Amino acid sequence: MKTEEQTRYRERTPWAFWVDLIYGAAIASGAYSVFVTSGGGMLFRLAAGAAMLAGGWGLRMVLGGLTVLVQESRIVMHLGTVRLVRRTVPLDSIVSLESVRYRPLLEFGGWGVRGAGKKKAWTARGDRAVVVELDEDRKLYVGSDHPQRLEAAIRSAVAGRRKRDD
Repeated sequence: MKTEEQTRYRERTPWAFWVDLIYGAAIASGAYSVFVTSGGGMLFRLAAGAAMLAGGWGLRMVLGGLTVLVQESRIVMHLGTVRLVRRTVPLDSIVSLESVRYRPLLEFGGWGVRGAGKKKAWTARGDRAVVVELDEDRKLYVGSDHPQRLEAAIRSAVAGRRKRDD
């Protein structure tokens, strides 16, 4: 039976406030539109509007924000509060780390899970990240509100891992 690894560092980067406002307004207006324009009785319209709100809330739970966990042997990233969209990076595959400012729109076309080929990004907002250079010349941009702290936590975990392996 596999046991859960101890988390050495945890960072949650929520969506920017304005994204939450736009998303909430879109879901609310969609639910209102369904309620007002759908045929059927009052009960059906209430159920349809409620289903629209629930679906929007569920999508927000799956995709809203980024959580990064630095554990004993890996980095785990997941979107939202439900861990359906996630990625794991073994610490042994890390070649180098660097805290950077970058241009998410120009370099990746925005925020979220982005990129192709050997350059990818997992971000929720902002223009700061830790670039994790991996073996096989791959680069992973991990968005962070506190990139120096995240970088230090990853460095510490990598050093601890290598010390245990020696």
